[in-house]
Amino acid sequence: LINQKGIVRADSAVAGENGTIILKATRDVTLDAASVTTANGPGGGRVTVQSDSGTTLVAGSVEATGSAAAGGTVQLLGNHVGLIDQARVNVSGATGGGTVLVGGDYQGRNSDIQNAAATYVGGNVQISADAGESGAGGKVIVWSDDATRFYGAASARGGARSGDGGLV
Repeated sequence: LINQKGIVRADSAVAGENGTIILKATRDVTLDAASVTTANGPGGGRVTVQSDSGTTLVAGSVEATGSAAAGGTVQLLGNHVGLIDQARVNVSGATGGGTVLVGGDYQGRNSDIQNAAATYVGGNVQISADAGESGAGGKVIVWSDDATRFYGAASARGGARSGDGGLV
């Protein structure tokens, strides 16, 4: 059981040295509304929050942004996955959006990524995988094998100066 109520940072100021955070439990993982979990840097890092057989519940902020390159990767995985309250997930980057996987990967077909049985994204939740100045938007996947309920907002916009939109 993991209950994260504080701040966990693996940020980097050095290009090419992206941070990694892995919060993994056999049963439940909760990121409280006040929690901040970041792996930001010139290139976005990687954050994985996973419960093998329980519930992954995110109410706080999770980021893997890239200030000089593309955004990183955030994976929120478990048997049941919920993003609630004012949860924010951001993998935006200056030259391209990153990847957000909530409950699984595209169509549940990636055997390396755990698929949720049920996934819920609340109405006040924001997921961003945008390119800042240039480059393509990133990828946002919300998946479950059985029941997916999405009421929030997700974006994967191309850069303001150039770039195509991504995939939501």
